[in-house]
Amino acid sequence: MSVTKSEVWFRQVFHNHYESLRNFLYYLSGDIHWAEDTVQEIFLLVWEKRDTLREATLAPYLFKTGRNFFLKEKRHEKVKLRFLKETRADEIIQTDTFSEKDNFDRVLETALSALPQKCRSVFLMSRVDGMNNPAIAVNLGISVKAVEKHITRALKILRSKLEGKP
Repeated sequence: MSVTKSEVWFRQVFHNHYESLRNFLYYLSGDIHWAEDTVQEIFLLVWEKRDTLREATLAPYLFKTGRNFFLKEKRHEKVKLRFLKETRADEIIQTDTFSEKDNFDRVLETALSALPQKCRSVFLMSRVDGMNNPAIAVNLGISVKAVEKHITRALKILRSKLEGKP
């Protein structure tokens, strides 16, 4: 079975952009599972449009498509929330049993997703990607001082959420 030129191109595009696109979507949404699923959907679109996409505009296309998916998801969440309010979702009680680690992971993910978008992005770039403050500042087009403020704010919010304070 021979590999076509399109398959080689697609593998290279996937290899070059998967991680950065996934991280971008994770930073926007705060949900790693959603981010991974969405990246897969985006690459399906890339495969379907492989004959019309240009290499020079590919990265902007990927990130713009990802942002559009994110905005669509947020609109959908608003609709779901409105529906839940109408059906008295507050009366639905869920009982889950998790080990302490699973519970902590869930609380941490919830706390991270509750951070303001820019604050979450800066914090995750710092802590997950291991980027230094000047690199984050250049990447996001903000000052190093702003990066420091976002990280400080994120740490303060996370501490209060993880300690059970409102």
